[in-house]
Amino acid sequence: MLPDGQRALVGERTSGRVLLIAPKTDPQEFAEIGGLDTTGGGGLLGLALSPSYDEDGLVYAFVTTKTDARIIRFGKGVTPKAIFTGIPKASSHLGGRIAFGRDGLLYVATGDGGNNVVAAKKESLAGKVLRLDEFGKPAKENKSKSAVFASGLTDPSGMCTLADGRIAALDHRSSVDVLLPIAEGADYGTLAPSDALWTWKHAQGGAADCAVGDTQLANTSLANQQLVGVTMSAQGSFTGSPQVLLDKKYGRLLTVTVGGRGENQLFWMTTSNKDGKGKPVPSDDRVIVLPAGGGGGEGGPD
Repeated sequence: MLPDGQRALVGERTSGRVLLIAPKTDPQEFAEIGGLDTTGGGGLLGLALSPSYDEDGLVYAFVTTKTDARIIRFGKGVTPKAIFTGIPKASSHLGGRIAFGRDGLLYVATGDGGNNVVAAKKESLAGKVLRLDEFGKPAKENKSKSAVFASGLTDPSGMCTLADGRIAALDHRSSVDVLLPIAEGADYGTLAPSDALWTWKHAQGGAADCAVGDTQLANTSLANQQLVGVTMSAQGSFTGSPQVLLDKKYGRLLTVTVGGRGENQLFWMTTSNKDGKGKPVPSDDRVIVLPAGGGGGEGGPD
């Protein structure tokens, strides 16, 4: 989301195009990132705005190349520049979600490449949450002085900021997807009962991405073609049962993020109907905008 809460940047994984979108207007090309390796589900995988976007106009991205996965920085008319390189790439479990925390630091979730042994190795960048400054250097706040903030991830596909300011990663495990509030130095290779804030069973559709609104934790589901929300307090406790906010109206739902506040708060989602598993229509793939209060999508712009 852009700072005005009314526009967003959307990345295309295989083309490297970054599009500026807003309701009821045609997408405009913002930038195009070259040199991508899109095999194994790679390419342009994550986007995050600079915390000072209003002043510097910079955007950060997680991309895969022929040699590695890396973080690049670019802007409108600003040539992409690699600021952190050497993240291992593989044919699966790439990760690639990135987000700036309220501390102004960049959090990067990397996958284990299908090898959970490397996720536990401190010297490997695979299966980790990295914490970097805006220049791509390990954050000076990191106690270990390395870029590695936490370890033991498998296949992270979402990151969201909780109400208390903590960064949480949505990680895919063998039978469940888990939302992990990330603590510095923690190893999530073997989960303790208190590690997961929320759990989604694969047999019930699992979760693809997460977003935290004023009062809800929302998740998309590719398999169930749904956006689901559960009421969440500022202290991180949950009340009531999960509610389906959008159900089988636009096909497979992938990314979800939040824009605006209060009555004007919206969930913005992307579809993934051209991934070989969906049933695309001529307007796919799309961005769907839904009031955070739900409403089934009726009247919501896309």
